[in-house]
Amino acid sequence: MKLRLSILSLIAFGLLAAGCGGSDGDSNKKDSKKSDTKTKTTASKAADKTPAVPTAKEDRENKKSQVSDAKKAFSDKPKDIGACRNLAMAYVALASPASSPDPKKPAPLPKDRDKNLGKSIDTLEKCVDINKGDRDVQQMLASTYMATNKFEKATPLLASLARTAKGAERANAYYAWGLAASNAQQYKDAIAAWTVFINAAPPKDPRVAQVRSSITALRAAAKNPPKAATAAPSGDDGAADPNTNDKGGNDAPEDGGSADDKGSDNK
Repeated sequence: MKLRLSILSLIAFGLLAAGCGGSDGDSNKKDSKKSDTKTKTTASKAADKTPAVPTAKEDRENKKSQVSDAKKAFSDKPKDIGACRNLAMAYVALASPASSPDPKKPAPLPKDRDKNLGKSIDTLEKCVDINKGDRDVQQMLASTYMATNKFEKATPLLASLARTAKGAERANAYYAWGLAASNAQQYKDAIAAWTVFINAAPPKDPRVAQVRSSITALRAAAKNPPKAATAAPSGDDGAADPNTNDKGGNDAPEDGGSADDKGSDNK
């Protein structure tokens, strides 16, 4: 708004300089100089009023205040999905580093980052209980799981979001599912999800080439899994196989069919 006022001031002074001068050339020059001086003064004042970047301490206090306000709002309305989501976002903000005035020297991560991300997860899980159909909440929860390396928890959420995604959203949804499944060592689901992503993504999407390379690496990893430090007992001991995703995921064919219906859903 201040920048807009400065621009309007510049236009106003330009009009005054153009229309208020007499026929004498020297007079026009004097008016022009006065206008330039006023313009510079106005611009200088506007620059002086630009808010400074808050210090790390100020940023921290502001975020704590936002958490306190959000906690009160959610306490007053414990069934309000908006209040619940706002509290979760406030915790995520508190877990994030402060803005740095120097891009080359980013601020360090807060020491209690994991603690506040955990509080965000607890809050988002309550949000899901309030409204299981809120896709934004599910996406936030999955993203926070990913940020805390809880890939096994993120995977089923992202799988559900991908299978129900429509239009342009499908590519990003399947990409996210593939990323979580890959980190969870659910190789076949990752390959299947990323295959759907390749088919759904725009041709010039820069992620496509990277994903193709990742699929090749995952297929190699699935065929040559790392040996465990301790040999497992023979026979069926009920342990989940990380290469076949015994946790309920669907195996994908080697030709890259999707994990749900070979990529034909919601087209």
